[in-house]
Amino acid sequence: MFLFSSLILALTGAVADAQPTTAEVRATVERSIPYIEKQGLWWIEQKKCASCHRVGTMLWSLQAAKQHGFTVSDRLQEWTDWANDKALTKNDKGQFAGTTNKEGVVQLLFAAAPTDMDPETRKKLIGLLREDQNPDGSWKAGGQLPFQKRPKPETDTVSTMWLMLALLTAADDPANQKTIQQAQSYLDKSKPGKSTEWYVLQLLLATSQKQNQQRDQLVQQLQSLQHDDGGWGWLTDDPSDALGTGMALYALRKAGVDTQAEPVRRAEKFLIATQKKDGSWPVKGTKAKKKGSVQETAVYWGTTWAVIGLLECLPQ
Repeated sequence: MFLFSSLILALTGAVADAQPTTAEVRATVERSIPYIEKQGLWWIEQKKCASCHRVGTMLWSLQAAKQHGFTVSDRLQEWTDWANDKALTKNDKGQFAGTTNKEGVVQLLFAAAPTDMDPETRKKLIGLLREDQNPDGSWKAGGQLPFQKRPKPETDTVSTMWLMLALLTAADDPANQKTIQQAQSYLDKSKPGKSTEWYVLQLLLATSQKQNQQRDQLVQQLQSLQHDDGGWGWLTDDPSDALGTGMALYALRKAGVDTQAEPVRRAEKFLIATQKKDGSWPVKGTKAKKKGSVQETAVYWGTTWAVIGLLECLPQ
């Protein structure tokens, strides 16, 4: 009886330790696509808004899925054109809508490879990011982001890092060079954050700028924040969720961490295990007043980021 029990325990442990297969990762992504499309289209049709609440990561995740051979809606280009046009349309105050939604513009820029976007449209979108930079080199976080459950200065810093990351994709344009230098000066003085997103952006910037020693240090730092269940919380001290895990997985892969590395496999395993039947992941609100319960916007962000992160683990 003892030997039989020991064998059962050993087999159970082997199953528990089994690493995700490519087929399992693909099935997880495929299960999410209808949810992302349905909820994203609802936002477009009902809210008629291209803000970072929804459309940016919708397009980013779907475009990435398409590039990896997944079947997505044949309306994807229509939605992309609509969002780009929306950002470049002036509001009733004579401002381009994208200037008040710079984080969303960044997402639109990363949703498509530079060669897949009309060069003039891309240039105009990047130009929106240079607007309203503070004298210290930072930008104020837009929309409802300042109400998130982390210190407001950190949210401004994260927005600044996202904008700088996008501007670095066009760093050869003289119009962007001074803006990037000012942003870097501000970031050099910033304090460590409390959110996984802060560490993710630090790593993405170091990778983008080919700062290899700093990149390797940040990889170790981000991996040290991984929880025992394989995930990350959006705040480093929060329980694991799809939002923090998807972002961390994306950054680690962009930094060159191998798909067979233990932190990557554990993150994949966490996301596969915690996905709901409808293709989404439960994520508690990122706003200070709604941090105690699962919120629909946070669920959408987490679901799109989980897909973005998992796609980075698949062969091209």
